[in-house]
Amino acid sequence: MQAAGLYDYDDMLLYVIHAVETQPGLLANLQEKYQYIMVDEFQDTNLAQLRLLFNLTGDNTSANIMAVGDDDQAIYSFQGADVGNIQRFRVQYNDPEVIVLTDNYRSDAAILEVSRRVITQGTDRLETTNQSIVKQLTAHFDSTSGRVDINQFETVDDERQQVANDIASKIASGIDPASIVVLARRHHELLGLVPFLEAKSIATNYERRENVIENRVVGLLEHLCLIIDALHRNEHSEADALLPEIMAHPAFGFQPIELYQLSLTAWRNHQLWLEVMTTSPTFAPFAEWLLVRTAAVHVEPFETQIDHLLGIPEPKELSEDQTANAAFRSPLYKYFFDQNRLETQADTYLQSLEALRTIRDQMREHYTDEEPSIAALVDFISMHRELGSNLTSVRPSASRIESTINLMTAHRSKGLEFDHVYILGAIDSMWGERVRGRSSLIRYPANLPLAPVGDTYDERLRLFFVAMTRAKQQLSISFSTHDKQGKEAMIASFLSEETDLITVQSPSKNNDLTKQVEIDWRGHLSSNITHDSKKLLAPTLEKYKLSATHLGNFIDITKGGPQLFFLNNLLRFPQAKSPSAGFGTAIHATLQQAHDYTKVHHGEKRPLEDVLGDYEKILRDQHMQADDFEVYYNKGIDALSTFLSNQYHTFSATQSTELSFGNQNVMIDQVRLTGVLDLVDIDKNQKTIVVTDYKTGKPSRSWQGKSEYEKIKLHKYRYQLMFYQLLIENSRDYHQYKFD
Repeated sequence: MQAAGLYDYDDMLLYVIHAVETQPGLLANLQEKYQYIMVDEFQDTNLAQLRLLFNLTGDNTSANIMAVGDDDQAIYSFQGADVGNIQRFRVQYNDPEVIVLTDNYRSDAAILEVSRRVITQGTDRLETTNQSIVKQLTAHFDSTSGRVDINQFETVDDERQQVANDIASKIASGIDPASIVVLARRHHELLGLVPFLEAKSIATNYERRENVIENRVVGLLEHLCLIIDALHRNEHSEADALLPEIMAHPAFGFQPIELYQLSLTAWRNHQLWLEVMTTSPTFAPFAEWLLVRTAAVHVEPFETQIDHLLGIPEPKELSEDQTANAAFRSPLYKYFFDQNRLETQADTYLQSLEALRTIRDQMREHYTDEEPSIAALVDFISMHRELGSNLTSVRPSASRIESTINLMTAHRSKGLEFDHVYILGAIDSMWGERVRGRSSLIRYPANLPLAPVGDTYDERLRLFFVAMTRAKQQLSISFSTHDKQGKEAMIASFLSEETDLITVQSPSKNNDLTKQVEIDWRGHLSSNITHDSKKLLAPTLEKYKLSATHLGNFIDITKGGPQLFFLNNLLRFPQAKSPSAGFGTAIHATLQQAHDYTKVHHGEKRPLEDVLGDYEKILRDQHMQADDFEVYYNKGIDALSTFLSNQYHTFSATQSTELSFGNQNVMIDQVRLTGVLDLVDIDKNQKTIVVTDYKTGKPSRSWQGKSEYEKIKLHKYRYQLMFYQLLIENSRDYHQYKFD
């Protein structure tokens, strides 16, 4: 990473520490600027963050600092957090005043009572090291509806079945499903519950993690790449062996009888399938398409080749009859991503979409110094498959979806609250003293008391406490006395003193047992957690912010309008960047660097030859075909040379580039807006903002426009500027500024 000039979060933190410790002037400026400091979630800080904090506060006797934290909720040591920082804080600042917050505004008294009996069994707590601290929480609201149940079952399936039944009963009684959450320590426990919930028609909001290599559309894409690569290497027999499987897939629409006839003809004539296909009206379009794709292996950019193999239409084709286009188009896009599939199998639709996005992103990250190829994609997938390593896609959950219960791990639940909380699998081998990880197989010498970070009994105790205290009204803890393999299991040791256990007998009827087995078996094949596309899009819509570009895509019906907006902006369908878009990116990035240079160097201009060199480097990073690169390289050099010779004198140190409104909380009629302005000149005294938006097209001399095309283009420019004005006038920091 260092050789490539890349930084991760740790680097950024450590470099800042190094800078303030080696440059007294910088440290003094920061101490002068930040005279009052508050640190939230202090129990989650690491040693590096604490060191930076100590540097910023300087003289400990005069520091104005407040830390807010709870040692009982320190559950992120596996990420480097150190609960010992709380004690180090007390030592550093000479026993500062401690304010204990004991008024609890969330949980019922019954929940607080049981959770306190659990957490006080921990040894590494402030209460045990400082007798003056008492963290006895008091429920702020008086309630008689609070309840804590600890339920014992004989088998894991009994436990899951009863949890599903109980949730179904609550929903039937009128309880909002969104107020219900099921928590577990591991994802596999939640996945095991899913089929039981599906059997009760209970929809779930759950952050999915899937191995994209096992996804069907990725498998078909890989298969096509194998065929293209074999043909490119003139290994026609190898390609011949691969063709039947891909052609038998229903996406391609070939009938079995047609494939039988093709196979028999090739066998009788001692020909390859591809040879016979080129002479058949049924198969010739597909065969010719394969040959065209093979010829394009070293001609087209990798991303463009993937678009063709998937059959992704051009934006303008979204509003046209696609049957009128090329003789053959890969059917994968239409098969997996048409409107009917979205409406009837929304979960599968988004799962396939996320898989494609992940595989393309992973390829970009893996091949940073060279253009990947079809063969590289095959090798990349094969490597992960052989090593048994997953390429994981994450489908985020929403914070709340109406008519849908929530599933999440205990770690994921921190900071959230629900009326009704279920905690699954409260057994000692999962939460308590009998937990064994892979690291337990390694025995260290007695003089090396090493333990995996985040894998201590106290940390698991705190994690369970966090899970318990998510509950506002009702908390249901469950465990089974036998695991999936039939081995005996015990309740978590920190719950063993609780006497109010409710023993639930296993189903005794044969039909109940059969139904449980059937549900469990179907769980291995289950892929649909929810089916409503609105619910599946909820995580995206919950955080979505409308930009000028997205608005333009929505209203531009010549390129697909709402459909283009839906695919590219909401679903973010992965697609190669066009050469013209790459050209625009390179021009904007080059001008941004030139402006940044002027700002950093207090008005000094970057030499023109260096600016043009920046442009060439950035343009190469767009991975264009050689002829496209030559065209846009010459076009960009001419455009930049002309522009800078006439406008370079307007560049000033007061200008800022890429001003983002992502965190400005711009809201109009419940619609969140965002955007990034190319260039702004902010006058804080006059309260004015001058906005410059760079365009790479042919310049216009007036807002009226001469041709119809120019009028449409200017109309788009106008509403884009109007959008920027709305951003500024409704932003947190700039609403009092005049837009120019």
